Amino acid sequence: MSSVITGNITRDPELTFVNTGQAVCKFAVAVTRLKKDEEIVSYFDCNAWGTLAENVHASLKKGDRVVVSGTFNQDRFEKDGVKREKITLTADSVGAELRFATVEISKAGKKTTPEEDF
Repeated sequence: MSSVITGNITRDPELTFVNTGQAVCKFAVAVTRLKKDEEIVSYFDCNAWGTLAENVHASLKKGDRVVVSGTFNQDRFEKDGVKREKITLTADSVGAELRFATVEISKAGKKTTPEEDF
């Protein structure tokens, strides 16, 4: 099931490569909503893969207003002997929120291998 969030990037996107050489970009988005007269902020960790990861890293920075569409995943892991769970959004698409910014679009370079897209 696909979900969409709109908010501000809370830290500069971090680009790394997994063992297979595929790019992954990790970033977080703060989504603010009003409930009565109170602002409620939710934070979402996001991952982008392949060419999307490279384009997010090259194009976006902390504070940018974005729209992220993707699938929520629940990761279970153990840290310091304690079982934990974390929800992340795996992005299918990421774009600037144009109510608050303007952009200049340029085409990204061609892919070199078909494995770059997740």
